[in-house]
Amino acid sequence: MILSGNILSKVSLTIALLWSAAFFHINAATPQTVDVKPFGAGLVIAYSDGRICFADVQKHVTDSIRLKTDIAGIDIRDDYVLAVTPDGMVYKAERNGRSRKLCRSRISGNADRVVGIACTKENTLILTEGGVIYGTRDFETFTTMDFNGTYYSYYDETSFCSIAASDNSFFIAGTYMNGMPAVFTSATGKIWSERTLTYTENGQTRQLELQPLRLSYDHRHDRFVLSCADGWLFYMPGCSHCNSLTRE
Repeated sequence: MILSGNILSKVSLTIALLWSAAFFHINAATPQTVDVKPFGAGLVIAYSDGRICFADVQKHVTDSIRLKTDIAGIDIRDDYVLAVTPDGMVYKAERNGRSRKLCRSRISGNADRVVGIACTKENTLILTEGGVIYGTRDFETFTTMDFNGTYYSYYDETSFCSIAASDNSFFIAGTYMNGMPAVFTSATGKIWSERTLTYTENGQTRQLELQPLRLSYDHRHDRFVLSCADGWLFYMPGCSHCNSLTRE
């Protein structure tokens, strides 16, 4: 299905707002939302109790499925949902209600909670709060990378909260030990670079200082969106000099 620009724009904005603190304040009845992704002309919303809801842009649920497990994050591959549990079990969930496990065993212990999953056309990455990144192409074999251990002499220790992917790159987001937000990017998940989080406001260069909540990818504008506390959205296009901050 080819979506119109207006639909894509509405979907991208809705996803970003779902992750803002403003959404959770207004929709206090659903604080257990753990992930939101575009799907067809609408959205997929995942809840920590195992529910996966397919909805339109106005968030009206049209179909749903429930896994018999908690969910830490989701992503979309082709016409189905990839769902990962807090301890790293990956499920394939379809809109028709079918679901099955894709890996033979859990890949992460409860001591290091999984915070999300993201996939490009070739690779799938699973991220933990402590910075362990599991990579796979077939869900049979996994590579493991300890981000904080690998980059201890380059970056401050980071507690991670989210991962997202475009067709050809991955972004991961979290918070440095000093409380400042952190974002890193990689083409394959093997080598990571820090993303500059500066932006221009009234002719002045400023540094993002807001608490990050979740990453999403805006297909229409080819940019990543970092949803932050208090309803702030930080847009990250291909050029870091074009970063921008807005409040919706």
